[in-house]
Amino acid sequence: MRKGWFNNLQSLLERGETEDLESALVLASFHIDHSAEKGVALKLILDGVGKNIPIPYIIGYTLICGVKITISKDVLNPGPETVSLIKEAVKCISKSSSPKILDLCTGSGTVAVTLARRCKGSNVTATDISEKALVIAKGNASENKVVVDFLLGNLFEPVTGKKFDFIVTNPPYVKSDAVCLLPSFVRDFAPLTAIDGGKDGLFFHRAILSQAKRFLHSDGSLFIECEDNQDKDVEKLALQFGWEINSRFPNRHGKVRGYRLI
Repeated sequence: MRKGWFNNLQSLLERGETEDLESALVLASFHIDHSAEKGVALKLILDGVGKNIPIPYIIGYTLICGVKITISKDVLNPGPETVSLIKEAVKCISKSSSPKILDLCTGSGTVAVTLARRCKGSNVTATDISEKALVIAKGNASENKVVVDFLLGNLFEPVTGKKFDFIVTNPPYVKSDAVCLLPSFVRDFAPLTAIDGGKDGLFFHRAILSQAKRFLHSDGSLFIECEDNQDKDVEKLALQFGWEINSRFPNRHGKVRGYRLI
């Protein structure tokens, strides 16, 4: 029964379906064996759910592709689209020998740490502009016993002069004037720097697409996530900056949420 609860919880967390009562009940049942403690834990979790607090922010972590990732209000809680990004990247990167990977806008380190776990022999570097986020990211790498070179700075600035085989990124992509319209469980918990993508939501996509080729080997690939209503605009930008669309990957509703570009 315990194993079944864990599998159910992991599935819920991986799909991003963590704001419901079922996941809270599963979580309490899995983690607390003593009945008195279980009651206290369940109350804390249900109180949090009642206040529209996402489960990962209540318990302090989430599970992404089976990897435990610590979460706090200093970082964005990774959603199911990021799971799709990681899985698409792993399918490609795992075929390479000793690949050099760059994760931009790493936040909690979810992408970097998971790729380091899943792609054996990889050399992973990750950048972020937030010192607080990098503290969380470094802790996640340590917790998962992987080596990632975390660097403080804006996008490519900390890796000037370096080349990579793969660049993977989930940049901020919410329009500035739409941030206030986000669900409270996102708006009230994620740092603004992790979600605000500028006036059209594409500020970081534009910056990444215009520069990334200089940091990739000639046969390298860029994996980039976007909002589900930005796909056409991202494709136009990609073509404008000389990229070829190798593949598109959808979310669970079939909408395009990211690309592999070459």
